[in-house]
Amino acid sequence: MGEIYVEGVRELMAAYNESGDTVLYDALHALCYAPNETSLRENYERNIACYQASYDPPALPVYDVLPVLLFPVTDAYSVLFDKETHRFLLDGAVGFFALLQTLLFADETELAAAAERYRRVCADARARMLSQDIEHAVAVQDFGTAAQRAAEDYHALCPHGELYELFHAEAALFCADIQSALYYGTAAYEKRKMSARVCGLLSRVYHAAGEIVQAVKYQILSAERTELSLPHDPVLLAACLRAVTAADSDMRYAPFVHRATLVDGVIRSDFIVPLAEEMLRFSEDLPRYWTGIYNPYAQMHVKSRLLSIMNAAMEEYGKSIYCDVTFDLMKAKEQTEVLLAPQEGVPVLVPIAVKNERQTVSFKEAGNVRSMVLARGEFAFYRIEQPTCVQSKDLFAVGSPVVLRHSPRRRKIVLNLLADGLSWQEVRRGRYSLVPNLMKFFQKGVIFNHHFSGSEYTYPSLASIETGLYQHHTQIAEPGAPFALSSSYVTLSEQMKRLGYYCVNLMGCSDAVYNGISRGYDRLIVNPWVMRAADGVERLIRHIEAFDACDNFVLLHFADTHPNNFDVPSPVKAQTHLCLEDVLQEQDAVASVFLKPNVLSQYVNHAEIQAMDRQLGYLFDYLTSHYADDEYIVLLYSDHGTSVHARSPYLLSEEQTGAALMARGAGVPALGCVDELVSSVDIYKILGKLAGYPIDAPYLDGNLPEAFGGQRREYTVSNSIYPGQTYKICVRTERHAFHLETEELTREDGTVSFARYKYHIHERNENYAEVFDDALARYFLDIVRQYTESFRR
Repeated sequence: MGEIYVEGVRELMAAYNESGDTVLYDALHALCYAPNETSLRENYERNIACYQASYDPPALPVYDVLPVLLFPVTDAYSVLFDKETHRFLLDGAVGFFALLQTLLFADETELAAAAERYRRVCADARARMLSQDIEHAVAVQDFGTAAQRAAEDYHALCPHGELYELFHAEAALFCADIQSALYYGTAAYEKRKMSARVCGLLSRVYHAAGEIVQAVKYQILSAERTELSLPHDPVLLAACLRAVTAADSDMRYAPFVHRATLVDGVIRSDFIVPLAEEMLRFSEDLPRYWTGIYNPYAQMHVKSRLLSIMNAAMEEYGKSIYCDVTFDLMKAKEQTEVLLAPQEGVPVLVPIAVKNERQTVSFKEAGNVRSMVLARGEFAFYRIEQPTCVQSKDLFAVGSPVVLRHSPRRRKIVLNLLADGLSWQEVRRGRYSLVPNLMKFFQKGVIFNHHFSGSEYTYPSLASIETGLYQHHTQIAEPGAPFALSSSYVTLSEQMKRLGYYCVNLMGCSDAVYNGISRGYDRLIVNPWVMRAADGVERLIRHIEAFDACDNFVLLHFADTHPNNFDVPSPVKAQTHLCLEDVLQEQDAVASVFLKPNVLSQYVNHAEIQAMDRQLGYLFDYLTSHYADDEYIVLLYSDHGTSVHARSPYLLSEEQTGAALMARGAGVPALGCVDELVSSVDIYKILGKLAGYPIDAPYLDGNLPEAFGGQRREYTVSNSIYPGQTYKICVRTERHAFHLETEELTREDGTVSFARYKYHIHERNENYAEVFDDALARYFLDIVRQYTESFRR
């Protein structure tokens, strides 16, 4: 009844805001305000006396001349009425009005927090004024004492903003101090890698420094429409065209590129896969991968020719036609001769692929010479047991040797299984009936029933899992925006590589390659579209048997459980079991994250979860029959859930961000299902605890769960930072979920304005009952404020 009463009062207040009906206002006044006027007055006077004695207050008016009236709706919830605009502030109060609401309605225990909130509001206002002064100074090229003081004051108030660095870079460039300009420009870029303005500044700095290749790359990133100034020197020109390619290619789709060439003085861009070449690198900090084509079963020499035909046909069709092509990306170098010598008598496996069709490679060992005709771009592994010289007339790719040795400090196999889009909340709702094999296996480990992804879709969420960083720290917001993760962060795969594991992504979507998120893997077998558990499990078992003499860390990313929109055919099971009304639905071309609940999508999703579980049962039987419990570690998790089962109107619903997370093996306690809150950024620390790599880096955002010897989380955060869409965030505690959405759209650089927003609090149950509580709202708003500090404007 209480919820109905509050919603009824709010409806009346909204009706008044629309109509200005004085009779309606008088009724609300008599219902909510008049009975509480005396107590409100007394509470306000008591609180301002305490506030003025303990804090540095603003000018606080006496009760009778307040710019607002407070209407208590319940003992815990109130609404301010703005006397000037004659409106009820149903979306909450901000700034000075928020302070007044606390002074009117709260007790003195909340005054310290209220004072701190108001101090931050004033600091933000001051920072905005200073930013305007700094922008003006830059515009008129005034870098004098007053402008420098403004920049320092701004930096003290807003250390996360890049404007301070931009100002100093512009000042240094104005004074022809190119080294300082480069230092500050680079610092600004590290803070805001998607900023066109920062990239434009760096382009000008690099031009001034005579570094034409970098200047061209950042000019493309700045979206500057002026004509590119390309050099005549053929070597420099080729480097510039590679820079244009790097800046213009979508970071989600390795090894695809938008290759830039110069044709009759005009830059032409072709969407192709450069097979049998070093893969595109956005930054020199990234490792060198070589683009091969995965061919474990089919006839040799055919797939490279098929890919050439596809490359040529791309311009005609205008869209990707590479759906069934799987690529083999290997850390490798091109050579014409290499001497391979095992150390300490330990055999090694060496991956080799050639650049040309039917290229001959010779292997010389102990006086014996053998030659092989190899297929272009198809890697094969060769067991080297004694010093061997490998030669060819033409260049070929040689990967890093895999040392065939176990270590007692490692496990024989560590598996990360990523079930893309598996909504654990939906699985729980069905009492786990869809995943009997998964439950049977992980009941002897830990199953987190309240794991939530940091983001709502794969591209940013996968980056958070592999780095232990929230989305605003990886800066991955605009899908495919060209930049690379800072080298100061150590990725999960890099940690496992440092421990000595042979690190392989056996099935992946290529989202994490160009941007450096997966830079620790020795080998990446990727296809951006087709990732079936049936293929992945068989591929994994074959890999384990092939590389059983070394310690393996493997990522297997399958997408059976990910919902699809109109461009993917329904499985035959759905075609044959659903009636025409359910199958012949209007095709929805929106991104899968926005798909609405419907019978077809729900049926297909359930069927594909069952199919995935069937394949995993095969894998788990293999593991338990071939390894002792202390010889392996298995983590299974999803990067997000799915909207097709959502029971609330929020993008970041329990079903969309409620993801799977479970573990079994060496060091994992046998707890079964646990109820503590965990986040996708915690996966990094969980694996670190189990595998033995350090998890104490101060930049990490994750938490080690109580189940693994850490502490329980108080809350989780999921958010959607997507340029061109409103910013959305959900903070969850064990009992409540807080959803906030801004009115303004997220900017191209990933920053967000909180000038106007709406929020809702609901209970985390099937009823989604809305909660109205001032103190609870302030608690959540404080969390949001802290979380968004580095990217709010």
